[in-house]
Amino acid sequence: MQISPQFNKIVENLLVEGKFGVCNGIIRVKDVKTGSNTLRKSPCGDRFKVHIPYAGQTLTWEVILDNSCPEDPPDFIFEDSDFCPDVADIKSLLNWDISDPQCLTMVIKELLEHYKIFHERLLEAYSRLQFEYSSLLDQTELSRDLIEVYSERSEKKIGPISFLIKLPVNFSDIPPYLTKDNPGENSAVLLIVFPSPDSSRVTPQLYLSPRVEHAFGGTSNLRIPAFPSGGCLLDYVPTVCKLLQNKVERAVQVYERRKELVAAFLSQFGRSVLEFDAEGFFEISFLFEWNDFFFILYIELSPSFPQEAPVLTFQSIYHESEDKPYSEVHDGYPYSPRWSGSEMASRIKTYVLDNIQAFQKQSVISGSL
Repeated sequence: MQISPQFNKIVENLLVEGKFGVCNGIIRVKDVKTGSNTLRKSPCGDRFKVHIPYAGQTLTWEVILDNSCPEDPPDFIFEDSDFCPDVADIKSLLNWDISDPQCLTMVIKELLEHYKIFHERLLEAYSRLQFEYSSLLDQTELSRDLIEVYSERSEKKIGPISFLIKLPVNFSDIPPYLTKDNPGENSAVLLIVFPSPDSSRVTPQLYLSPRVEHAFGGTSNLRIPAFPSGGCLLDYVPTVCKLLQNKVERAVQVYERRKELVAAFLSQFGRSVLEFDAEGFFEISFLFEWNDFFFILYIELSPSFPQEAPVLTFQSIYHESEDKPYSEVHDGYPYSPRWSGSEMASRIKTYVLDNIQAFQKQSVISGSL
């Protein structure tokens, strides 16, 4: 069934503009129904379920509108029966205006804030959990809007208890070429799960936005430490933040070292350059002449540069081998990652001059014109 035209704008705004929680999660609308007893040929859906991401969970709330009185504010059915906010506290519900496309979005945002307060108060009955939460707010860079808490409850027990934390890591310095093909935000969230209020077995999980995950080469390249026995969030969360910040700084340093080396080659041999990678600075190539012998030199930098030496490929423009231009790969030459870009360029130049004669002879012997 389709949403009634009377409510299309407010539901569309909820789906497009409604970004919720520390993850800016997107709401999904499902199970559209109608409360009308009469058969209608036109779309008449006036009640539906919204699925809201929160603290590593998905909340399911039913929204009940009324086709016959569209100006009336909606009713809600919450899957958590203990959550029953006072309508008088929901200002956006009291000021409901169906002509405002944002009216439903604002109500759900306000309800979600009350739901967060409800779960924060549940922690007050458990000294350890209350300490974990309050110490994060009092003694770290984390503000309340960066943390969501959720306590699963049954008649016999409480737990698991989840803390979803948006880590205050500065990703703005990540080189643009690493993120340009991945739209969205740069973010990292940490999900911490306590099986019970007094459990010593705590499970951490790190979630990176697609942009950050791509920049770091995938989550397999980033391992966070296990939560230490007897440890606390006050110590653990800054440790993970520092690990991520170091990862960013490392990506920047490696990028700057590649850029420095390419700039040094351009400075020394700019007139001979054929092409170079102006985004990631992984490759550069030159057309050189030595004693009337012309050859191409390809220089490739790996992601592990400067720990790994640049790979040099000599290629003859005259000779072929197996239907391809004759070439040789050199990667075992003297090298130190501590050299500056200008020194690397100078030493590579010396190495090329020392080996070009042998390459010329070998191209004649091994290749064919």
